Amino acid sequence: MKEFAVFWGCTIQARFPFLEKSVRTVMEGMGLPYRDLSGFTCCPEKSLVNNVDHGLWLLTGARNVALAEAEGLNIVSPCTGCVSNLSTVKSELNADPRKKGEVNALLNGVGRRFEGRAGLSHLVPFFHDEVGAQRIRSAMKKDFKGMRVAVHYGCHMMRPSHALKNDDPLEPKKFDNLVRTLGAESVDHSTKLMCCGQGLDRVDQHDTALHMARLKLRELKNRAVDAMVLCCPSCFLQFDNNQHLMEKEGERFGVPVFYFTDLMGLAMGYTADELGLGLHRVDAGPFLKKWEEVSSRPSSRTAFEEEMRAVTFAMDRL
Repeated sequence: MKEFAVFWGCTIQARFPFLEKSVRTVMEGMGLPYRDLSGFTCCPEKSLVNNVDHGLWLLTGARNVALAEAEGLNIVSPCTGCVSNLSTVKSELNADPRKKGEVNALLNGVGRRFEGRAGLSHLVPFFHDEVGAQRIRSAMKKDFKGMRVAVHYGCHMMRPSHALKNDDPLEPKKFDNLVRTLGAESVDHSTKLMCCGQGLDRVDQHDTALHMARLKLRELKNRAVDAMVLCCPSCFLQFDNNQHLMEKEGERFGVPVFYFTDLMGLAMGYTADELGLGLHRVDAGPFLKKWEEVSSRPSSRTAFEEEMRAVTFAMDRL
């Protein structure tokens, strides 16, 4: 596998360093050749910077991509918003030579140039497309057979689809395939592709943000899922932190929230402490207890292995 740069973004390292620990633990445990590049800034965030100064938004995003291009590296990020923003910048500049020239005239002043060739991938399609089911399975020591997990894609993993081209924006499959590769059941639900609503907190609409989180959490509670899995720091903030706030007010959903690499790390044999799960606001203990009980039961390995072969075949065809 070719070496790549990890773009962490602002939110993970500033607010959720335990998510960074989870991602690093899994990447290092699998021997994936990632690098940290000095000089990355905010991607920048679209709803804030782009609404104030579109040119500045393009310039900042192009500079970040140019840093990786100067090293001959593609970019992989555990933040869906960062990939969405950088991919949109890349798409817009590659489609407009005049804008690209204006941006490069400014970048030339700091010794940089945006070519628009670097690959940009979010963590989920990267694991699905580049790492692959076979390598994931070979790294696992324990599977999640018998566990019911609800995937939350979030808005920015597939959209804008013309720039990302990660998955079908209306019927995505890759995240579900990864969950099945880990052995869990990916539970379908009507709010699967609904926006988490966390952005409303940024514009002083906290009650509405809680309402949107509540819609999904109620459904998942009614569907008796064991956990939610996602891969976006804003979505994590919404469903972990805001669920905790609702629990303090007396509401009880009991839906632990995992990053994809949390489940991956557990399957690889890392402990909850090694992955930073104790720093999640919603207690992951009930999930881990059930997993221990379920995984200790005798099961038909032949049937499970057939299921995994089918999942691997599906991933290879996408």
